[in-house]
Amino acid sequence: MPKIELKNIKYAAFASKDSACYEATLYVDGKRFAYVSNAGHGGCDRQDPIKPFTYKDIRKLEETIAKEYPKWGSEYGDGEEYDTNLEIVCGDLLNQWHVDKDVKRNLKKIAFVKSPDEKEIYYLGTVAQAKSHGEQIRKQILRDYPKSIILNDLQIEEVRPYFS
Repeated sequence: MPKIELKNIKYAAFASKDSACYEATLYVDGKRFAYVSNAGHGGCDRQDPIKPFTYKDIRKLEETIAKEYPKWGSEYGDGEEYDTNLEIVCGDLLNQWHVDKDVKRNLKKIAFVKSPDEKEIYYLGTVAQAKSHGEQIRKQILRDYPKSIILNDLQIEEVRPYFS
């Protein structure tokens, strides 16, 4: 399965009416592959290849995604399943970017702690405390809850599931 990423994302909430208004650079297996965008009026995404890639390469990627990504359907639909396509992958990556942005903002403000049994997440401190006493809060957490994990210390990929 190819590694697909969106970078250089520009999102315009004010212009997002019937779909997300955005533009981004699409990377496939670490290489700049295409520019993707949507005007936010409910139409399809636009995908323009970056040389040396061509529209033929985009079609090949679509075929690979259809074969290798899971099919999808709606719980409200007729029970049919459909192939995943590049637009769905880009939409999922854009949604993930939104979640990551919110998570990173929250992790800067408050200490989030995962209990040892991994069933609960607690937050400790306030924005003002985190800015002026962040290290003290960290020491207190480790002293009072030695088996807990401070989510603020983890990579975004490890933290994302707790906030999705």
